[in-house]
This record gives sequence, C-alpha cells and structure tokens, in this order.
Amino acid sequence: MSRHSASGQRWMALRALVLSRDRNTCQACGKHGRLEVDHVKPVRTHPHLRWNPANLQALCIACHVAKTNAELGRPEVAPARDKWRAAVRALERDGRKPSSERNVTCSIA
Repeated sequence: MSRHSASGQRWMALRALVLSRDRNTCQACGKHGRLEVDHVKPVRTHPHLRWNPANLQALCIACHVAKTNAELGRPEVAPARDKWRAAVRALERDGRKPSSERNVTCSIA
C-alpha cells in the first residue's frame, strides 16, 4: 500500500488527533518527545476498533515495545540490557565502535 493512499492519509490525520488529544505525552510514563500511536486493544484481535480514537493512545517507544512484548507473551528485557543497548547506541552516534568491535591492544610489554 502506498504511503499516500487514502488509509495512509486517514491514519496520519488520526495519529495527529490522538497525539494532540494526549498532549504529546506518553500515556504510560509521562515522557515527551518521539511518540508512537498504539492501539489499546490490538488490531489483530479487535479489527473493528482500528480507526476508533478511543482505542488509541500515545506511547513512547520504550512503553510501546514493552506493551507489545507483553501482549505477545515475550519476556521482559532486563534493565541492565536496556542500559547496555543505550550505551552502544550512544557510541555509534558518536561514530565510535563498541569495545567488542574495536582493536584493543595491551600496552604492557
């Protein structure tokens, strides 16, 4: 389906409405910033609620991933693992490789 299809335009308008209604705030943790619009009741089990604004909420990426994982029965990611992933992403943004990918040499002769 094209990004400019009628349903794509409908989704973008609905998404904007939900973000505005939710005051650009994650409804689970209160964060601002990059938000996604989530179906409270999943479309796969409640397809009739796909376009219902009452079934939509703004969530930050972390809360959206956690909610989706819980719905699918996936185990929770340990906080230490999340910290590690964030550290690796920060290094990559800075243009550096994580230590496991760098050539590390010992300076002791």
